[in-house]
Amino acid sequence: MSGGLGYYALRDALLEPGCAVCRLKATAMARYLDSLLWENVNDPGIRRKIRQAQGFCQVHAWELVHRGASLAAALLMRDVLQNALKIVKEGCPRTLLDKPLRQTARELFYRQRHTLSDELVARLAPKARCPVCAQGEEMERIYLDTLVSQLLGKDGLLSAYETSDGLCLPHFLQALERVHEKEVLDALVKAQHQIWERLVEQLNEYIRKSDYRFCNEPWGDESDAWLRAIAAVAGARQESGQQ
Repeated sequence: MSGGLGYYALRDALLEPGCAVCRLKATAMARYLDSLLWENVNDPGIRRKIRQAQGFCQVHAWELVHRGASLAAALLMRDVLQNALKIVKEGCPRTLLDKPLRQTARELFYRQRHTLSDELVARLAPKARCPVCAQGEEMERIYLDTLVSQLLGKDGLLSAYETSDGLCLPHFLQALERVHEKEVLDALVKAQHQIWERLVEQLNEYIRKSDYRFCNEPWGDESDAWLRAIAAVAGARQESGQQ
């Protein structure tokens, strides 16, 4: 079986808690952000993409704060805001920007409001995805393709998958969409079914021990089953590049 960076990264990630693809996607996005802020903030091509995307999505915009790169964040946000100012200035007749607020409002409401607002919305709307999300989705695609293509065979990922926490439900669905061979489908579904069965058993035990009659029993692996169940159903929490 051919290796490759995707294979080895997946193999190692399957040894860690949680969905391996969620973990790798979060790592890829965190690395992209760090590289952007500390190495590539002045790259003209990257700055252009960020302007086209009107910055970042809400989650990744606030990730700038966690990385302590205030100067880089200031440069990027200034770029986006200056671009927005330019669009607004070019999109509004000069007379509207110069007139008193009351008169301007009256004209907008009675004569030009729809045309102006529609044009501004169209021009201010992002023309590209959040660049961090786009990077994460590209790496997500690579890792899912690798998992499906290298699940079986010599040195395949199946044994590591069977002992892992498997994929979260969203990534499991995406993996199923990539399967074209019955053997791979059977192996993937069987492994994920067993993983979910283990988790449900732990949830049952967590619920049982939450009953006052059994609350004095010591906690085991089931103590955080409810948190792992949320991640298994919805995917890992997006926060500071962590699971």
